[in-house]
Amino acid sequence: MRRKVFIVSIMLIFVLSITVFASEAEQWYTFVSKDEMTEEETWFAVSPEVEPTKKMNFPYSGVWAWMGIGYNGKDEWVYIGFTEAPNLINTTIKDGYDLISIRVKWDDELDNVKLTQTWGSKFLHFENDKAIVSKIAQSNTLLIELNWYGEGNVYFRFPLNGSANAINEIHAAFES
Repeated sequence: MRRKVFIVSIMLIFVLSITVFASEAEQWYTFVSKDEMTEEETWFAVSPEVEPTKKMNFPYSGVWAWMGIGYNGKDEWVYIGFTEAPNLINTTIKDGYDLISIRVKWDDELDNVKLTQTWGSKFLHFENDKAIVSKIAQSNTLLIELNWYGEGNVYFRFPLNGSANAINEIHAAFES
């Protein structure tokens, strides 16, 4: 009987530790980057990495993405980073960058946003950063739709759990 109680206890601890680890993996985190020359700090709030909702074909089969918010005490910007530069179509070509209009879904609310991508960059930057930061803090998920070369519409779903706390943390770094 004692042995059964012991085994059940060990299994319960194992299951609880996996649950805690999984929930922490879904949370946003923060970090600081310091310019060694000027000692100026830039703080970042970053989402967990996500895969597309449906696996893409080679050569994009290993692509992952994450969202980030950067803040240096004056300026704030929102971006999506990828493990490989996104190869998007139906963009508007500008001087050194592409302008991209996409559909997004904040929880259950459809919206249209504009992104920019410097040619060859692994990052897409949102326009209207202040409004986007507010939506991130108020929402639970963000689903984005990208028209990817050779793949059609590709979707990435970002968890926004913990984003409001992470945003508050990067802002608080400059309040003292």
